[in-house]
Amino acid sequence: MSNQLTASEAIFGFCAWITTRKEKLSVGANEDCSPIVKLIDEFCGINDLEEPRENYTDYLDMPA
Repeated sequence: MSNQLTASEAIFGFCAWITTRKEKLSVGANEDCSPIVKLIDEFCGINDLEEPRENYTDYLDMPA
């Protein structure tokens, strides 16, 4: 088994981290996205995750 995080492990790990922080984080269509982007960048950096590809949205499906 690899020591590298899988995509789903990274998502679950990120959510676990942001829900245990003291600082409040608001997310939604009417919220500023820069705070969560900074946290994503920090999480990816500390976990040595690759930067997203420029066209990553071409391969992404969103729930309805």
